[in-house]
Amino acid sequence: MSPSNVDRKQRIPVSVVCVFNNPAVLQECLTASVEAGLPEAVDLEYLPVDNTERQFSSAGAALNHGAALARNPVVVFVHQDVFLHSIPALEKVAAALTEDLSLGMVGATGMTGDGRLLGLIRDRIVLSGRLEPGLVDVDSLDEVLFMVRRDQIRRQPLSEEPDLSWHAYAVEYGARLRSTGSRVAVANIPLTHNSLTVNLDRLAEAHLWIAEAYPEQLPIVTTCGTVQHRAGVPSILAGLVNAQKWRYRWLRESMSAHKLRSRSPVRPVTVLGDLRRDIDDICSAAGVSTATVINTLPSSGGGHELDNPLELNRRGVLFSFLAVSEGTVAAKVAGQAPDSTVAVTNISFDMVGEVVGALAGRKVMLGFHENTGPWLLTGPAVDAAEAHYRTPRSTPLAMKIG
Repeated sequence: MSPSNVDRKQRIPVSVVCVFNNPAVLQECLTASVEAGLPEAVDLEYLPVDNTERQFSSAGAALNHGAALARNPVVVFVHQDVFLHSIPALEKVAAALTEDLSLGMVGATGMTGDGRLLGLIRDRIVLSGRLEPGLVDVDSLDEVLFMVRRDQIRRQPLSEEPDLSWHAYAVEYGARLRSTGSRVAVANIPLTHNSLTVNLDRLAEAHLWIAEAYPEQLPIVTTCGTVQHRAGVPSILAGLVNAQKWRYRWLRESMSAHKLRSRSPVRPVTVLGDLRRDIDDICSAAGVSTATVINTLPSSGGGHELDNPLELNRRGVLFSFLAVSEGTVAAKVAGQAPDSTVAVTNISFDMVGEVVGALAGRKVMLGFHENTGPWLLTGPAVDAAEAHYRTPRSTPLAMKIG
């Protein structure tokens, strides 16, 4: 028996269900990745659910509709702006779901009770989470992608509660399954989440609904904060402390920025900011039409599907994504055209000297954010980035920008 046949015996066909409101985004991301993966997964079923006319009042209602149409044993719920790097990876997880009935749901990324983000994915332009070789139990799963058995989801559909309309429906489903003794776990499911927006509208209401429905499980740590008991009326002192929280983070990040800059052979402009969220505005201000993103894979991530080259549009800019091992980042960066905009993410403090040294003679910006770690930007977008980050919150203590 050939290795490919052995591999197929360890896989179960899946039905991919997605609710979409932007056909262009759906086509470029999820549909394109499904079509690319069909040669390796001929039995895959693709069920996009049209919500362009707001036919469905909640994600739960739309996804339940798709699940009712599914024919394969396992249903994968995924966002429209996701590019799936490996359909076989989904099918292998599906096999685990059908073999181990203690598993209630499995997802691509989620949070543990002690605040660790597990499951390595690309979130916009940054690798996010930690690579896990097997299934690992978590407190909650992110809605970006999660999988369930078809018979289970038909018996216990996703909630269609108004307060959970577009947020935390996977968190609620996980809490519901755990209350019956089922497990919620993360698996290695490589994907790129090419999100263009950050929508937190009514997230607090969703978390409150879950807190009241599952008080015995609190606190529940999620990728969008912690679900916990309703807070009392805040005191004046508490309000003052909350209003100054950004300053405490600014001081912590400033210390990291000085450490980052000290590792560089030169002293480039160094800022505090989340390049993952700012890159679109920076590229727009710079007037660039193309950009390259180089993600640094962890040392244990060699051979990961995320290292396959990918091109995606973000607000009129064509981004080329590369994920490379730590030992090859400097050479890969140095090999990029000097007049190209290049962002390097997921670099460690120890790597900074080598990477900046490889860019001798080019304009470089270093950056740091608690949620994404150190990053580097080079090329024509640096001037626009300096203007973008010329704010008190983005300027590290005892440094100047521009």
